[in-house]
Amino acid sequence: MQRAAVQLLRACDGACVSCAQVGLEDEGPRSREEVRAELASLQAEGVTFVGGEPLLHPELEAIVGDAAARFGAVGLQTNGNRADPETLQRLAKAGLTDVHLSLHGEAAPVHEYHTGVVGSFTRTLTALAGARAAGLAVGVTTLITRSNARNLPAIVRLVSSRGATAHGLAVPRVRGRAAERFDRVVPRLGIAVPFALYALQVAGTLRLPAFLRGAPLCLLGPHTDRALPSATRAHGPMCEGCAARPLCPGVEPEYLARFAGDELSPRDDAPIAPAHPLFVGEGEVAPPLERAVPSAPAAARVALPMLGKVKPALAEVPRSAEKKTGEALQTLFGDLYREEGD
Repeated sequence: MQRAAVQLLRACDGACVSCAQVGLEDEGPRSREEVRAELASLQAEGVTFVGGEPLLHPELEAIVGDAAARFGAVGLQTNGNRADPETLQRLAKAGLTDVHLSLHGEAAPVHEYHTGVVGSFTRTLTALAGARAAGLAVGVTTLITRSNARNLPAIVRLVSSRGATAHGLAVPRVRGRAAERFDRVVPRLGIAVPFALYALQVAGTLRLPAFLRGAPLCLLGPHTDRALPSATRAHGPMCEGCAARPLCPGVEPEYLARFAGDELSPRDDAPIAPAHPLFVGEGEVAPPLERAVPSAPAAARVALPMLGKVKPALAEVPRSAEKKTGEALQTLFGDLYREEGD
């Protein structure tokens, strides 16, 4: 039995370029009574509160206490902007057992490029340290983007050095801002996933439990034991007959439209996806954009050869002009033909 995710609100104080919830209506924070009723209905080993940003909820401490009275494990997903050590100490006393943070770069410029919030890198690392000081387990998630895919091993090393309990790498959903900025955010999986697999190997040498979510299983080779369960996205014609399809998330429809799924191929085996209590899933996402992501690469395959052809230079002298001899050049560029000392 896995842990359940309970959403408290949709409001957020972040501006992540990959946020998949942008476009959902903000209905305000749920009341403590409403959340308590949902907690009573759950059949789960534990619960993790998600948002938006749960630390914006005015009754969070009391809600954590309500959950702790029913469950042995009570988690919190947060961007870290408000997760100062004092707040985490109070929540730990109320019954919080673990914190789930997001870290998208090994240095401030990379992380804050993704979050859109200056200072968020330092606050995230402060939250990680504060959570560990409060006795809380800490899971860290890194979204794999075009900008940080090559840095994933370095991010793993940083996460490990700061004492995280587990690390999850995740392929972004093509929803919300990630859909609006597809070419800025969404990586080519055939290029990015090998970096992710290498990062998982680095984590293994550091004895840091690490996992991958949202990548098609055909790209993982023998590493499917590191693939967390994920919501199904879409499958293409090349996925027909794949033994792993029942567990495979596939890829986003927009990704198929953009790249035609030429990286995908059927597997002969049916792997078993692991689970980890700190990683409860992707949560609520916005509906697809009304406008489709353009399938530019298909056009590029036709256009690029044309772009590579050499075009004749524009004639600066008419073809009918009188041809000049070497003597004429000496007249025009006399300094080039004078002997030294003349």
